[in-house]
Amino acid sequence: MAEQRPSGQVLSGVRVLDLSRWVAGEYATKLFGDFGADVVKVERPGEGSLTRQFGPFPDDEPDLERSALFLHLNTNKRSVALDLRADADREVLLELVRRADAVVESFRPGHLESLGLGPDVLREQNPKLVLTRISAFGQTGPYRDREASGLVLQAAGGPMRATGQADRAPLRKPGLLEHYTVGRTAGQATMAALFRARRTGQGATIDVSGQEVLLAGADRRASYLLSASYSGITAPRGARSPHRHGATFTGPFRAADGFVMVYVTNVAFWNRFVNLIAVDDPAFRERFLDRQTVLGVDREDFLAYVTAWVAARPKIEVMEAAEAARIPVTAYLSVSEVMAHPHFRDRGAFVTGDHPVAGRLEYAGPPWRMERGYALRHTAPLLDQHGTEVRDELDRAEAPA
Repeated sequence: MAEQRPSGQVLSGVRVLDLSRWVAGEYATKLFGDFGADVVKVERPGEGSLTRQFGPFPDDEPDLERSALFLHLNTNKRSVALDLRADADREVLLELVRRADAVVESFRPGHLESLGLGPDVLREQNPKLVLTRISAFGQTGPYRDREASGLVLQAAGGPMRATGQADRAPLRKPGLLEHYTVGRTAGQATMAALFRARRTGQGATIDVSGQEVLLAGADRRASYLLSASYSGITAPRGARSPHRHGATFTGPFRAADGFVMVYVTNVAFWNRFVNLIAVDDPAFRERFLDRQTVLGVDREDFLAYVTAWVAARPKIEVMEAAEAARIPVTAYLSVSEVMAHPHFRDRGAFVTGDHPVAGRLEYAGPPWRMERGYALRHTAPLLDQHGTEVRDELDRAEAPA
């Protein structure tokens, strides 16, 4: 596919160096690249980013150029391979820094300094530079040298405190969600510092702790704190789950072809739900309408009735019937169902591009819609695909007029 080069994207003219090797940093810089910035991804020679090695891969065969994770996170970036322990390559990096607006890195704290590339060195080369540093626990403090998996970050950062049933072990949220949350926050912080640099001429060094990002934005934290301020009681995990045996309940139910999630959170929703499932059963409606609590045998009978009613119907039928009755119920859609869904197709939620090794790829498209916003200019780069191009640009910039 010929590269698309829309003129005047909102971040056209912004230059970002991506020194990160994992999801959070690559997602932060992807947001810049997808909206027009020139993002140069610096990778380790012969090995590349860690995400190239993570997969999933077609046919489960590892291939640096066909990792679905890398292909997703690195659209609209250019790749240059540099050995930052080698003097010549370190000088190339410094030349790139002199022309960059921002650098995003996710090495262990102190690693850049050990290479002679700490914040003082980089910002001496470019006083307006924004340097965003992503780590598990921050650049300072007793935990600065500790690493953490996503599971550890979720446990230390709070999301697992609010996830799962109160009487069972905590649950981690799926996939790599915590890393995307950290990356989104790092991108926001970088953008804010770029505004400041443009206004004042002063750059910034940003310390992003993954644990603190999750702690500050933990799911339901605000509502829990508000509740605690009035009641003096810290809400347990699963506070809105069926274990409360209350009139408000949430939970997944198996439909004829999958699952739906029911989220009934007040008596109005409860009554609408009772009327929906018992439209031909006046005795059931009379028994359960306007109930504030459902305990013991009543609860068992109610859940058995709901389970049977949902199980007899396709998930989309259940969802649409509930939506028509103004009840929050949604069907669980598989990835293939989402990709084929007419709503997302009509909105252009997916975009297609050709990769020289991985072939034709379909990507998740714009995260939001705006004029001159998102565009897939090109797919993720091959390792060092732009090495010669980037060096030639530096040589031309240094050549006398």
